[in-house]
Amino acid sequence: RCKAIVRYGVGVDNIDLEHARKRRVYVANIPGYGTEEVSDHAAALLLSCIRRLRTRDDNLRQGRFETDIQEPIFRTTGKTLGLIGYGQIGRALHRKWKGFLPQRVLVFDPYAQPEVIGENGAETVELDTLFTESDYISLHAPLTPQTRHIINAANLGKMKPTAILVNTARGDLIDEKALAKALSEGRVAAAGLDVFEQEPLSLDHPLIRLPNVVLSGHVGWYSKDAVRELQTRGAQEIVRVLSGGVPQCWVNRW
Repeated sequence: RCKAIVRYGVGVDNIDLEHARKRRVYVANIPGYGTEEVSDHAAALLLSCIRRLRTRDDNLRQGRFETDIQEPIFRTTGKTLGLIGYGQIGRALHRKWKGFLPQRVLVFDPYAQPEVIGENGAETVELDTLFTESDYISLHAPLTPQTRHIINAANLGKMKPTAILVNTARGDLIDEKALAKALSEGRVAAAGLDVFEQEPLSLDHPLIRLPNVVLSGHVGWYSKDAVRELQTRGAQEIVRVLSGGVPQCWVNRW
């Protein structure tokens, strides 16, 4: 007798959309409720990695007031940002990162219109180009069979050794074993991660032991404002269906 499944969030990879469609069960999600929060979080992770804030904080708490920083730290201005995925969150991060005066912004998104990317001051590129030319890479793609482990050993090998990777999208976009190996060997400079292949993250995970990783536990979406919007819009979708209408954000259309 189920009439609707409303995803309390954006991703619907944990719902059998085709089976729901066959049973004429509406599936809806709540896109956009955390766009500003997740893009803020991506920027925060990226800046934390660029400025090596984890090390700075640890050193100061251990009584080391640094006058000679040994880690390589570079400025943000004049660097190249690569965005894998150019939906609402990717575009929001782009809008905010413009204030750091990047030299270039590269976008890989087979579904985004090149005209929109160009109008926003970015360049549409192939994935190999994005990996080889970006100083910073931020993931904003959905999880699909094509994007699963898009960050793998081969693609990590194409990145600059000074590159920084940020993921606030889906954990399975990254082969975490390959990333941990690249980070530990210095083939990638740093990573800022909010999502993981298995959540919650186990305390013996190799990423936890690495000093060049900033971690947070899938909280990029959160703010008091986002929760209020999420709850309200989710309830409104249910009301629409029970009132004889269709969801505003109907995912499995028939």
